[in-house]
Amino acid sequence: MDQVSFDDSSVAFHVPPFEFLRAPVFAAARDGVIAGKLALYEGNHLFNRLILEEGRFLCYLATLSLHAAQDTARSSTWLTLGRLQREVTELGVASRNRVEAQVSCLRKYGFLTQQPHASDRRVRLLVPNDALLARDAGILGVLLAGLSEFGLSPTEGRKGPPGADLHRAMRRATLPRLPGLSRLICRHAPLAPFFTHDCGYMILLLLLRGARENGDDAVSTGYQRLATQTGVSRTHVRRIVEAAREAGLLATEARGGHDIRLMPAMWHAADRWFADQFALTDLLLREALADLRPQTAAA
Repeated sequence: MDQVSFDDSSVAFHVPPFEFLRAPVFAAARDGVIAGKLALYEGNHLFNRLILEEGRFLCYLATLSLHAAQDTARSSTWLTLGRLQREVTELGVASRNRVEAQVSCLRKYGFLTQQPHASDRRVRLLVPNDALLARDAGILGVLLAGLSEFGLSPTEGRKGPPGADLHRAMRRATLPRLPGLSRLICRHAPLAPFFTHDCGYMILLLLLRGARENGDDAVSTGYQRLATQTGVSRTHVRRIVEAAREAGLLATEARGGHDIRLMPAMWHAADRWFADQFALTDLLLREALADLRPQTAAA
C-alpha cells in the first residue's frame, strides 16, 4: 500500500498510516487489537448495540470528548443535550432526534446521568458513569498496546488502559478531531456493510479473528452462531453478510453462512482501517502527552 492511497487530508497524522502498514509487526499488532477489542465487546450485547454503528459510535465519542474538555466555569463548554446535538449534527451522521434517542438509551441503562450544574440548577449536565469511562479507557488501552509494538510512537512498554489523566487528555485531543474522524470513517467505504449496521463492527472482528485462527481465510461459523455472539437476529446477520458478499468482501459457500471465505479485498480494506486506527491513536497520544507536560512541569 502506498502513501498516496491514504492521503485525503482527513486527519493530519504525525506518523502516516502507510508507515504502520508496511512495518513487519503490523499483522501481529492488528491481530492483537482484534483479540483485545473482542475481549471487551464479546458478551456485552447491550453495550455493543448502543455504540457499534457509525452514527451511534460518533455520538458516544462526542459525549466522552465533550465531557473530557468540559470546564465547569465556562458555560460554553458544558456537556448538555443541546451542546451534544449541535456537535453531532454538524458531523452529518445523525439528526437531533437520533442524538436525543441515543442519550435516552444511555441514560436508561445507567451509562449516562443528568445532573444539575452546581451554580445554575436549571442547567442539566450529562455525566458518563464509571463503567462507560472504564470501557473507553479499555479500548484505548488495546490500541496503545498494539501501538507499542511498532516503535514509532512514545508508547514503548505501555500496557493496559491509560491512567485517568492520560485518558481524559486523549479524549480532549479527540474533540477537535471529530470532523476529521467522520471523514476518516467515510473513506473506508468498502467496509460500509459492517459500519452502517448495528453490531456490524463486531461481526467484522469475529470474521477476521476466525479467518486468522483457521489460517486459510475460511470461517466455519453460521448466521445463528454470529447472532448469538452479537445479540442481534439471525436475519440481521444474514443481511450484513450478504451486503459484504455483494461488495466483494466475502464469499459464502454453504446455506446459513456455515462456510464464509474472506476475499483479498476484505483484508485489504481491514488493513487500511487498522493502519488508520494506529495512526490516529499515535496522534491523540502525542497531543495528550503534550497537553499534560505543562501540568507536570508546574507540579
